[in-house]
Amino acid sequence: MLRLSYGTAAKVGIIKAKIAAEPTTAYIMLGEKCVSNCSFCAQARTRGRSDYLSRVLWIPCDEKILSHLTNFSRICFQVLDYPGMVDDIVDALKNVPKDSRVSVSIVPISFEDMKHIKDAGAEGISIALDAVTEDLFKKVKGEYVGNRFRWNDVWRALEDATKIFSIVNTHIIVGLGETDRDIYTAMVKLANMGVSVALFSYTPIVGGNAPELNRYRNIQLLRYLIFRGYSDIAEFDEGKLSVLRVPLSERKNIERGLPFMTSGCPGCNRPFYNERPSGNLYNYPFLPDTHSVSKDMKLLQSYAHIEWIQ
Repeated sequence: MLRLSYGTAAKVGIIKAKIAAEPTTAYIMLGEKCVSNCSFCAQARTRGRSDYLSRVLWIPCDEKILSHLTNFSRICFQVLDYPGMVDDIVDALKNVPKDSRVSVSIVPISFEDMKHIKDAGAEGISIALDAVTEDLFKKVKGEYVGNRFRWNDVWRALEDATKIFSIVNTHIIVGLGETDRDIYTAMVKLANMGVSVALFSYTPIVGGNAPELNRYRNIQLLRYLIFRGYSDIAEFDEGKLSVLRVPLSERKNIERGLPFMTSGCPGCNRPFYNERPSGNLYNYPFLPDTHSVSKDMKLLQSYAHIEWIQ
């Protein structure tokens, strides 16, 4: 079964809808029912909202639509966890337009299965950590919620993926109970592996609270600096970010809002996965305006001390 994200469906004309931000990537969900049970996910087997993932509504579509996804910088398959998923994604990849830049978001799979997906035409792969410590992982998507995944399985799969794909990505959710230091430690390790990070804020569709926006802005800036190659940039007080040293050479990009835009694979803007269009934008799907960035700069300083350095 194939479904398009609401924005993707609107952009290709399957539905008539006004969208606040046009997706630059075509998002396709593959699979009917997920057998996993991640505690934060609307697709969990004990929850089973098959028409939603995070805040996004997904529209059923015919496989023929795949050949018409030409007006996007990237095609991204969000593959549910179910028997036969690898065979299904390999078959689906045969139907996308030639020379499309394609990423596949999938659970940890074997080295051989990743090679099959690469050979079928995928440029990149995303295997989500979501939680940044082993204890949290167990609680939200590991053995404590009845999933077969283990912390080491994801790290092994990410390491394998770097030997196969030119783009390897993972997801980190801010707001699951981790400390800032936990996120920093994980992101430094991932950067050293050559694995990019797509940041998400926890979306309270199943209870709980989204992270404070000032904290999230600082984590976004931390991610941006780490993946720009900077080190020794952070100090922590009992796990909370207290000082963030920011090179002055990056000030122009920061004041344009680049660190606060959607992160992930190249060309991905993922509109409104975390938030309502009328609410706070955790990940900007477009370059923010000067007023928004001005507020964001104040939010940064309200959470940690920003020290500008040469």
